[in-house]
Parts: sequence; C-alpha cells; structure tokens
Amino acid sequence: MNRVVIERGLDRQLVLYWYQTHGRVIASEYWGKIYTVVDALRYNRTDAAMIRVMTPLNDQSPEQAAEARAVQFVQALFPQLSQYLPE
Repeated sequence: MNRVVIERGLDRQLVLYWYQTHGRVIASEYWGKIYTVVDALRYNRTDAAMIRVMTPLNDQSPEQAAEARAVQFVQALFPQLSQYLPE
C-alpha cells in the first residue's frame, strides 16, 4: 500500500492506495502493469482495480490520527472488495 499527502491550496488530504487484481495486492504501479500482462496471457483477462482511500488533514486531524482513521476504514473495506474484484 502506498501512502501520500496531497495538497491543493489550503486543503490537505492523506491518501492510501494500491492496485488489486486476481487475488493480489500490489503497491507498485509497474508491477501492477506486469501482472496485467501476465494475467492477460494466463487468464485472457486484464481487469484490475486501483483502490484509493482519502481522508482530510487539518489542525484537528494530524497525520497520525488521519492515518489511523484511513487504516481502520481499509480494514473494514478489504473483506468486501473480494465480492467485486475477480479472483
């Protein structure tokens, strides 16, 4: 999983994101593309997903609190993803 803080003007957000395909969780965009080619040859399918979770950062929500909030959401979300993504 990748973690990045983005800013636009005065707005700041913490972003967690990863690529997911055929039962794999991949942090690297390059490896994601490699696996897409491998899956195309192996399964004749190229479907994949980029999962992105964003949460605001401000004075009342420092990075540690925002990251804990985002990770808690990902932990609740992750089991549900398998219903919508190919194995």
